[in-house]
Amino acid sequence: MGNSAPTNSSLIRERLKVLTSAECLKIAERKMGEAIGDWRHGKELRATAEAWLVLAERIAQTEAIESLKVNGK
Repeated sequence: MGNSAPTNSSLIRERLKVLTSAECLKIAERKMGEAIGDWRHGKELRATAEAWLVLAERIAQTEAIESLKVNGK
C-alpha cells in the first residue's frame, strides 16, 4: 500500500517514442551509409535500411491521414 513506484508497463510507455517519417528516413540514410562502408555486414545493413524506408512510408501515410482528420477534410 502506498507504493508510488511506476509499474513496468508504465516505464515502457514512457520510454517509447513515436518516430516521424522524417526520423525514419534519417535512420535509413544512416544505415545505407553504413552498408556502403561495411563489406562484411553490408547486405544486412541494406536490408535494415530498406525496412526503415518501408516504415517511413507507412508512417508518412498515417501522418497524412491524421492531418486530414485534424483539418476536417
